[in-house]
Amino acid sequence: MDKPTPVFHAIIFLCFLLITSRTVIASDAASSPLNPNSTRTDMFDDLHPGLQVYRYDWHEEGCVLYVAEMDRFHTDLHFETAIANNQILGKETVRSIADRRSQRGDRRVLVAINGGFGVLGDMKGYGGALENLHIQAGELMTQPASDKEACFGVTSDGDFLIGPLEMQATVTVGTYSVPLGCINQRFLDGCESILYTPRMGDSTHTNRRRAYEIILTGLQLPITGKYQSDFIVDQFGKGGNNPIPENGAVISFRSRIDQQLEAQLDAGKGGKIEIRLEPAVWNRTIQAIGGRIRLVKNGRVNEIIEKHHRAQKKHTPGKRQRDLALSYEPRTALGYNAQKLILIVADGRRAGYSTGLSLYRLASLLIELGATEAINLDGGSSSTFVVDGKVVNRPSGQSERDVLNAVLITADQSQ
Repeated sequence: MDKPTPVFHAIIFLCFLLITSRTVIASDAASSPLNPNSTRTDMFDDLHPGLQVYRYDWHEEGCVLYVAEMDRFHTDLHFETAIANNQILGKETVRSIADRRSQRGDRRVLVAINGGFGVLGDMKGYGGALENLHIQAGELMTQPASDKEACFGVTSDGDFLIGPLEMQATVTVGTYSVPLGCINQRFLDGCESILYTPRMGDSTHTNRRRAYEIILTGLQLPITGKYQSDFIVDQFGKGGNNPIPENGAVISFRSRIDQQLEAQLDAGKGGKIEIRLEPAVWNRTIQAIGGRIRLVKNGRVNEIIEKHHRAQKKHTPGKRQRDLALSYEPRTALGYNAQKLILIVADGRRAGYSTGLSLYRLASLLIELGATEAINLDGGSSSTFVVDGKVVNRPSGQSERDVLNAVLITADQSQ
């Protein structure tokens, strides 16, 4: 066999360079997708160097998604939560919530999505009540409730936390202590005892005939994850929907209280409330939100979601079903890993544009994008993706819907 000539070596080298350059160009292209059946289109490139916003067209599933990825190492970027209308009872659009936050001047909202689940209708005055955790600027407004696994929080040190999460709380009057089950929750959601703070609104909205309520004054506010405060009993007795004092709270019981506690309840008598979150690291949380269903755990799809998915032999992209885990719907989710926070909104219920995703497909995509942990937030007509004050996605209800709370990515304002 003849020995290869220098010309032959040169040709081989040029071919290698051509192949390598093509590989580099393909991997660096903005539209180069992780999934060959999808297209990524970068958006808002000049918004912030630590933030990537893009549209993700998953052709195989017939779904259009909007994604924001926040670099956790940019210390001028922050995760925040925001309650609608600055109180529990009330609803507001995601765009309005974001605008109101930006108007404070210290930070600018770059991206905002809708938050958790709760009462979207009026439901006897409880419109806006949340069903799970909400911590904002260190204030514990509602406790972990409906799905304690699907809770996400950020500590004062910037650490990311995910459930399971529990609240332990007691109220003591004289020699008698009784557990507190909920904070600012709907009266009919199963809580035997509920602490209502001024963050709830003007009154408790509890049943006037069924409730037994204790009105407290002299309470230190706001409530936090690690909390202890003395109070004074102002009044007590049968009857709900009492006004919530500005410097106090109301403890509401679903039925008549224990006689031993009632015997301690003289007007003017002192007591104490103690609250803590467990695990203890959650007591350092400054921002947190609760959803429904943990989508990804330790880099894997939630076993319950996967079981539902595998139990059904045929999966038709875009098909709506009674099983909400399998049904293709508009979705909102939050995920993260050691390097980034990921916010996703999947549009749906729009044939020819986007039909939404099942929870399994949503979890799978989050893993594909690098999430090691993720939770599902409210979806359907609530799914909204706002960037720099503009609604970017196409909410399924034809217009932007009022929601209960929101998740924000904010940036420090230059002074």
